[in-house]
Amino acid sequence: MIAAADVTEKIGRQGQHLIPCITRETCGSQGISAGMVNMAGGKVSQAHYHADSEIVVVCMRGRAATLIGPELTPYLHGPGEFIYIPAGVVHVAVNLSKTDDLVAVEMRTDPMFNDDVVLTPEYDAPVVDVVARLRQQLTPVSAGL
Repeated sequence: MIAAADVTEKIGRQGQHLIPCITRETCGSQGISAGMVNMAGGKVSQAHYHADSEIVVVCMRGRAATLIGPELTPYLHGPGEFIYIPAGVVHVAVNLSKTDDLVAVEMRTDPMFNDDVVLTPEYDAPVVDVVARLRQQLTPVSAGL
């Protein structure tokens, strides 16, 4: 058993605060990993993809949008909701709250948890535009904020 409180938080290349709990390093896993992702209010990850890993994200606390694919299509999710991201697909995590933390659990088919991250800076400008539009469209009532 591995508790998130016993694992050192790391900053991933995509700018997220990661707590890699189940990894090859922590317990010898060969084909899967799991960990926590913490995002402060108003934060947005850098656009990236995982070259070889499929990902399942479960929102535990807060309201998130995950922008997925070359069109940066937003998928809104909150506590108890799952989202799947195929390997090689660009995505961006967005904390929809300006003040409250977002906490998620991620499972990946990368036993090192964050080893195959590829940043995609060509999406930096479009991400800013999509996030601004998304935040403008969502009112505090409809976003659960």
